[in-house]
Amino acid sequence: MTAPLGTSSNIYTGLRELGQVTNTYAGYLQSAGSAYNLITPWQADKLEWFNYTKYATNDNNCQGVWFSDFPAGDALIIARGTTTLTSTLEATNGVTIANLPGGFTDEHRVITGITTATPAVVTSASHGLSTGQRVVITKVIGTIGQDVNNNTYVIKVLSSSTFALYDIYGVPITTVGSYTSSGQITLTGPELGIVDAPPTFRLLLGTAVMGADNDVIYFVAYKFNAYFNLGDVA
Repeated sequence: MTAPLGTSSNIYTGLRELGQVTNTYAGYLQSAGSAYNLITPWQADKLEWFNYTKYATNDNNCQGVWFSDFPAGDALIIARGTTTLTSTLEATNGVTIANLPGGFTDEHRVITGITTATPAVVTSASHGLSTGQRVVITKVIGTIGQDVNNNTYVIKVLSSSTFALYDIYGVPITTVGSYTSSGQITLTGPELGIVDAPPTFRLLLGTAVMGADNDVIYFVAYKFNAYFNLGDVA
């Protein structure tokens, strides 16, 4: 995010909560030596981290800080050598906002086959459905389509790619005709999945932050009550 423009005479510009609360989220982790998505409860304005392992050995990249206005991949890194402290502007493997959007879950599945049997068996690769869920079938091409299209069924999962059709009273469905192509399943009824998922707030911590495998890293993420861009104060 970009900090709202504020001045000392207009200190309430950008105020988020009248309670003047700054939220924090802190913890520690053991690095795998690769980039890592840190999930936070909200979009963080600032992140600080301390590599406990590197501090113990006077090694590089022992701590750093990031603000949400930084370009993707940036971080301010402090290296603690045996005699000196050095600073680095990391521009590639620092921190990047990697949020996942919320919204509606896709409740559709593609059909690739329906058998003429009792009960009829539908093929839909990696359908992810569960026994007892209700579905509506549409868009099936072939003479079997007049039997199955626009009807509601209760399913019994047979495998990760197949399930059998029953009516809402549990009676197996008998189909006639033949399947040609196409078709769509739409999950419906009382066992719908999450259809209004909130966003997931993530910070991608690059390798400059995560260090080496087994490094222990402590972190503190901040959500400020107010965060200002004071502009050119010259």
